[in-house]
Amino acid sequence: MKKSLFAIAAITMLLTACSKTEDAYHLRNTTGTNSLFYHPIARLTTEDFIHYTDEGIALNYEENILSVDAALGTGSFIKDTNGLYHCFYTGHNDKGTEPEMGDNRLPYIEVIRHATSTDQKEWTKDEDFKLYGGFNDFRDPYVYFDSVDNCYYMLVTTRHIVKDEFGNDVNLSVIRRYHSNSLSNPHTGWIQDDNDFFVNDEGSYNMECPSYVEYEGVYYLAYSEQGENRVTHYRYRTSHDGEWKKPNVDAIDSSGFYAGRLEKAGNKLYAFAWCARLTGGSTGSFDWAGNLVTHELRKNSNNELALNDLTPVMPTTYKDYFSHEVNYTNTKGERVENIAFNGEKFDSITLSKKSNNVTRLSMKIKVSDGLGDFGMTFGLNKQLDKRLGDGIISFDVPNSKIACFNNVSSIVRYGGELTNVKYDFATNKEYLVDVVMYGEIISVYLNNEVALTCRLVNMTNNYFGFYSNKANVRFEEVRFYE
Repeated sequence: MKKSLFAIAAITMLLTACSKTEDAYHLRNTTGTNSLFYHPIARLTTEDFIHYTDEGIALNYEENILSVDAALGTGSFIKDTNGLYHCFYTGHNDKGTEPEMGDNRLPYIEVIRHATSTDQKEWTKDEDFKLYGGFNDFRDPYVYFDSVDNCYYMLVTTRHIVKDEFGNDVNLSVIRRYHSNSLSNPHTGWIQDDNDFFVNDEGSYNMECPSYVEYEGVYYLAYSEQGENRVTHYRYRTSHDGEWKKPNVDAIDSSGFYAGRLEKAGNKLYAFAWCARLTGGSTGSFDWAGNLVTHELRKNSNNELALNDLTPVMPTTYKDYFSHEVNYTNTKGERVENIAFNGEKFDSITLSKKSNNVTRLSMKIKVSDGLGDFGMTFGLNKQLDKRLGDGIISFDVPNSKIACFNNVSSIVRYGGELTNVKYDFATNKEYLVDVVMYGEIISVYLNNEVALTCRLVNMTNNYFGFYSNKANVRFEEVRFYE
């Protein structure tokens, strides 16, 4: 069955293949008879990153308290030269290592597993393949072929204990690498590199879901922070074995875009991730599992000093597909194309109810001072101006960020931030803004430089609009497409 944009639940991206029809494998957020058994790997196919076909479960968990596959974790898929598909994934069991399991207990919670398929419909697990790494944290294998070294590599999220200058153990967060000359004999083929592929350069948090691609002569490594600032980071190097460089903005999006994986489709680079559900149902912070989000990534064209940095933009297919212009009208029933706020006090303009459709918004903004914030407001239950709804997207000029609030009580109490991305605004400069709204998910792309993805539960079938809280700002060429 074809499904509309992002109308799929509880996923984390694993891979998209490079062909006309792209294959997107994900962890489906379903459970078995108890909380120990969860996360089968399912497959989607798409030709445009807008419409998706659910191809069903590819690999399932096993309801056996001693199975290494009691739960499944992130992995990757690759096709070998003989046309055989390989899946390397994480087997996870929270209870199998406990002493009461006796002599049959598992050595570690996590292990790398392997399965094959000739058609991506029927998969066969290699029951004998169990690659342990010596830590309970050992997961998220990413396998790729390196044409320079003429071998396959596997990246794994794990830990590494080293001695400091005083002889004390230091537990490092690392991405380990293994190499193999062939995928056809995985039992003996994977050999650990002498050195770690990448060592966490800013903390001790696990670097989850690594991916590694070459794009336009630059090598990009992405991983997600299992820590306080739960975002998808990336690093790059400009030669095959060069030094790692940290970009000026090292996150692809905000904490609303987690477990992101980089993949190429044709000559384009994409990042796939999920926007999590909320702990409070309609409010609260990000929880776990959610809806698919896709960004196209391009090299930075706005800053000569950061030409190799990646910037997230709205996928080109969205503009082509969502091209039918629709009208959202103000309280007078008029279509609004240009909106100006003088910044003297709080003000807002409320439009008609947001439909159930995927909606694309294109506009330009120009702020004349840096004294306040402005943006979009959602979840209004009446079409009244000079109001804020339950949630807002705030372009916060004084604090140099774009932020999302989902529990707004008044014009002076926005509540705690759900998430934000840093951005230094310039006054009297025109910015291009693209927005995609789909169900509870909204992605805001500013000037093809940064993106903010978040979840606002009350967007659909409620009124929405534009506001200014003491900011002198103009919204121009405001157009909606569905």
